Amino acid sequence: MDKVIKQVVGIDVSCKKFDVCFQEQTQTGSLSIKGTRSFSNDLKGFKDYLIWFSKRKKEVYLVHIMEATGVYHENLCYFLFEQQEKVSVQLAQKIKYFGKSLHQKTKTDKADAKLIALFGFSFSVALWEPISEHFQAIKDLCRMLSQLKKSKSATQSQLHAFESKHGVLEEVLTIMNKLLVQQEDSINECEKEIKLWVSKDKDLEEKINRITAIKGIQMLTVVKLLAETDGFRKCSSIRKLVSYAGLDVVENQSGTKSGRTRISKKGNSHIREALYMPALCACRFDQRMKTFYKRLNEKQNTKKQGVIAVMRKLLIVIYTLWKNEQQYNPEYQWK
Repeated sequence: MDKVIKQVVGIDVSCKKFDVCFQEQTQTGSLSIKGTRSFSNDLKGFKDYLIWFSKRKKEVYLVHIMEATGVYHENLCYFLFEQQEKVSVQLAQKIKYFGKSLHQKTKTDKADAKLIALFGFSFSVALWEPISEHFQAIKDLCRMLSQLKKSKSATQSQLHAFESKHGVLEEVLTIMNKLLVQQEDSINECEKEIKLWVSKDKDLEEKINRITAIKGIQMLTVVKLLAETDGFRKCSSIRKLVSYAGLDVVENQSGTKSGRTRISKKGNSHIREALYMPALCACRFDQRMKTFYKRLNEKQNTKKQGVIAVMRKLLIVIYTLWKNEQQYNPEYQWK
């Protein structure tokens, strides 16, 4: 009898339900589906799923794989982790391009669950671990702060449009100004709360203070990077960190033809957002970065490519200081 050596459950998660496809692989490499089903995305559905897959589970390697779908997958991840099950969370882009490589045409929840399971047999997947409670709280606050700032910017643009409009009601401007004040108060309150959480961990606070010695890098920038990477625990090397941030370079070259080189953007957009303004600041006020930026722009068509290179450089320096617990020394780190 052909022995089973690996089992994978592909899980496609949505807001109210999740679809699963249970597959297993034998020694000869053959794959077979042992069950498909839908469950409600709540505690009852999680318990039903636990009973369902336990009936099919064997004494072999079993991993549950799902896409990162905003926040809808998180409760299921924590539930399975608490049951001491192996869980892997993959970027949606990875699954999407894997489906394209297989010429997948059908797009349903059931088909997606099957595709995710196949992905687990085709690649070695990293296992998911929950973020520490401290960084989770800071991460939520940082993301809220980002949303508040975007809302404030949108309100300012709307207010400017109303002020330029002919015959606008004074009451409209009063309401818009009140909304702007409320948003500013919320931003200040959120920033205060972030600083409070950082101050609870003196070691964390000390490390952040060392990193902020870099010109253009403020405390909130470092905190956002740490929160999104769980204190860089998600990235064991510079290469993996750059890829996780979506700042890795994608080349487009075939034969004698060369296309436009760009960054992948297949990573954490919050990290790129946190680094953009500090990079612009470094390009203007840090002499080393200014020289580096100008040298790059001599060879590039757009200045944006130089800014992205500075973002990547700053990320690497911050990572190095954090991992090695070093004091910032511009003569050493930039080399």
